[in-house]
Amino acid sequence: MVSVIAFLFIIFIFSAAMALPETFTYEDVTNHGSFSKLKVEFGLSTCYRVDDLDWNIAGAGNSPNILSELTWTDLEIFQVNLGIRAIIGKALYMRGSFGYGWIFDGDNQDSDYAGDDRTFEFSRSNNNADDGNTFDASLGIGYQLTFGLDNFGITPIIGYSYHEQNLTITDGYQTIELVYGNTGAFPGLNSKYETEWKGPWIGLNMFIKPSEKLTILLSFEYHWADYYAEADWNLRTDFAHPKSFEHYAYGNGIVISVGGDYSLTRHWSLFMSFDYEDWSTNAGIDRLFFANGTTLESRLNEVNWESCTVLLGIAFCI
Repeated sequence: MVSVIAFLFIIFIFSAAMALPETFTYEDVTNHGSFSKLKVEFGLSTCYRVDDLDWNIAGAGNSPNILSELTWTDLEIFQVNLGIRAIIGKALYMRGSFGYGWIFDGDNQDSDYAGDDRTFEFSRSNNNADDGNTFDASLGIGYQLTFGLDNFGITPIIGYSYHEQNLTITDGYQTIELVYGNTGAFPGLNSKYETEWKGPWIGLNMFIKPSEKLTILLSFEYHWADYYAEADWNLRTDFAHPKSFEHYAYGNGIVISVGGDYSLTRHWSLFMSFDYEDWSTNAGIDRLFFANGTTLESRLNEVNWESCTVLLGIAFCI
């Protein structure tokens, strides 16, 4: 992770990329044809975000086809975003963004099955997931097309992004237990599941300026992702620690943003946006590490991540 963040940060500094939300003050941008004209906007915003994430694996020899399934639902996150966006000359557009979030509420369910297609569930625990954190970084570059208009433009854009969710499982409560018959609360649960999604993306930004002060912005991104995760199942004495298992897969995602920017003065503006993300992986690898040093591989069927964010911030333009 450190190398990825360092790489993104270096590019971020040298390219003068954008403020995180999909907003920009477009005044006078199209009135200058020289690339010596540089306009930069710095943005700081806070967000309320809700995430869901789930994954499931198959048993040995893919039987059953779903052996174990973990779901994190209604993960409530407070997030702070920082970014820079730049337009150079008439149309060259660059942006970069960084966000860090604190998970303060959420639920987890851990289910195990003896039959195919989630049948013969023999174990289920329902647990808390009210701790952990998230990190997001994205860089992009594109070329703005205004078609000779001052109040409309679209920007084809390409970029690279990196995302983390560092999830927890605590306060265990056994709901179903058909092997040992013990149900109810159980102590000591403090497991972790830490994810990484990284890869290139392509997208399209559009702005509409219905008035001198108001700018409406829409954006769409399609992502390709390398997925990696590792976990520490702290109560499993037969598993290795601190890495009990790891996941590898390839996936994709979409990011949609609808927002608005309202200019307060020549240099200051307020912005607000609603962002939706939907990510998933293809089948991958689940590699389990045992305490005795042996390993076992099985099929990671899928990973799914959905996120909704409401964002409010302030921007300074120079």
